Amino acid sequence: MSKLMTRATAMIALVVLLSALVPMALAAETYTGTVNKDKVFFRSRADTDSVYYAVLSKGTKVTVTGVRGDFYKVEYKKQSGYIMRSLVNLSSAARRALEKTNETVVASRYAQAKTISELGSRPGACAKGSYGRDVEKLQRALQIKGYLSGALDGRYGDQTAGAVEKFQKAAGLKVTGRADSATIRKLFSQEKEEVSAKDDPGMKGITSISDISVPNTTRPGSSGRHVRALQQALKLKGYYRERIDSSYDKATTEAVKRFQRSRGLKQDGIAGFSTIKALFGKDAANYTIPTEQLKWFDEGSGAIPKGATFQVKDVSTGLTFTARRWSGYNHLDAEPLSSGDAATLKEIGGDSYSWRRRAILVKYNGHVYAASMNTMPHGEDSIPGNDFDGHFCIHFYKSKTHETNRVDGDHQRAVTRAMNASW
Repeated sequence: MSKLMTRATAMIALVVLLSALVPMALAAETYTGTVNKDKVFFRSRADTDSVYYAVLSKGTKVTVTGVRGDFYKVEYKKQSGYIMRSLVNLSSAARRALEKTNETVVASRYAQAKTISELGSRPGACAKGSYGRDVEKLQRALQIKGYLSGALDGRYGDQTAGAVEKFQKAAGLKVTGRADSATIRKLFSQEKEEVSAKDDPGMKGITSISDISVPNTTRPGSSGRHVRALQQALKLKGYYRERIDSSYDKATTEAVKRFQRSRGLKQDGIAGFSTIKALFGKDAANYTIPTEQLKWFDEGSGAIPKGATFQVKDVSTGLTFTARRWSGYNHLDAEPLSSGDAATLKEIGGDSYSWRRRAILVKYNGHVYAASMNTMPHGEDSIPGNDFDGHFCIHFYKSKTHETNRVDGDHQRAVTRAMNASW
């Protein structure tokens, strides 16, 4: 009996010992990091488009538990989330150890496809909230046709839905943002139908150039009424043979090149001012692009996609510079493209950076939008060597601040002032 008791006691002791050791063996190494800037977003996912749990101040301590791409996985106040790696200071030893566990994002199998035919069979219908290979294929098709920029992440979010809406509008389909079977069939159609001017519904009532409103300048990837006017003019002159669909695709680009060749213009396939002037007459070169009100939470966020490069004009000084959209959900987060652009931005602020709201115009894709900006660098950034440590904010009609999630009155008054200005 005593031997049995001894064995049982030994077994219990062994189990207790193992249960104490196993968690220690399996526990992941953690490291203490320090936030190195003010207004740093503590996000729900390793993605600059994701929502954030908190905005952290410089010097805040966080516990780093892993790394995913450009983000550290961290814990803060018992909440797990992500912060960009460039915004957290760690010891060299910690960085080296974490890098060995970096979860790299696998490239989509469709990323190398250059044409719709290379994507293979059509995907199934999908909608917001869908995910997987069908969504990746849909996203790549939208990229090829110029409606979507950004990563092929296989997630049907706001950006993908916005791109689908743009395509549906250009293709004459019901605008729903859902990739239904009709949208998929149209998007994955590999050939454009040739149709004469008299048989094309898009040419109804158009018999001469004077019947067409002079369009803004556009380029491959553009869509909408300005591309429609360009196609109508090219068709009247015999350079565009396909059905009018308001989509600046390969057929439209080739038609523009043929017209440019006939006029001795640079054959770049872009409908710039010289091309528009040659198509529509001498007065077209004096055309002023109208300033538009961009409703941020309707079509605004998708109108200037993440990664887009655009021009900014300060209304008060008349100074212009180039910027690139980095991210932003409640409003647009941008960075000056180069150190020269950063210097201009600083000059606009009176040779110093400021939170003061300024009325500006944003020119992108043949459109000019009324907007407001501050010039203060803060938070995350993505462009090295531009002498601008962070990003700055651009607000449009009814956009909101990140921290308060409210419409900012000073920004909206600046947007209203910008509506009275022109490029």
